[in-house]
Amino acid sequence: EHVVPLLAPVDSAATDYATPYVNLKDALHCTFYVYFGVVTATSADQNLSVTIEASTSTTSNATEVALAFKYRLSGATGTDTWGAVTSVANTGVSLDTTTVDGKILAIDLDPAIIEAAHGSRDAKFARVVVNLDAGNTVDLNAIWAELDPMYPQVTHLSAS
Repeated sequence: EHVVPLLAPVDSAATDYATPYVNLKDALHCTFYVYFGVVTATSADQNLSVTIEASTSTTSNATEVALAFKYRLSGATGTDTWGAVTSVANTGVSLDTTTVDGKILAIDLDPAIIEAAHGSRDAKFARVVVNLDAGNTVDLNAIWAELDPMYPQVTHLSAS
């Protein structure tokens, strides 16, 4: 496994955010983990959404395309339970701010779908994008990626 830290534990409050891009050129598979701590909104209908974007570059540019993906949502911290594998369209997953505290969103991404969705062989970069409703007052979270390298070795190839 090649673990890439993308977002240190932080309170994002009501500010949308995106992780740095991860280079999947030499990866067989990628799992993004979004770990939510305390999440609070002023009303129960103010959800947050998580999407995955692919690009031809490590910088934000006009080539970004949202991807369909599969995910699982864990039970609360300290439990060993996971929800069912769920497929979502490129619009991503919407999470209820009243029930996501202490849970991990595990997003499985097959690098092969990026080229098909993007239409470019140069699209090898992916990132997590979290959009928060303006009513979000607290959003403690951390994000990392685990890559299954195509060519495992003692020293990892760079994922950026």
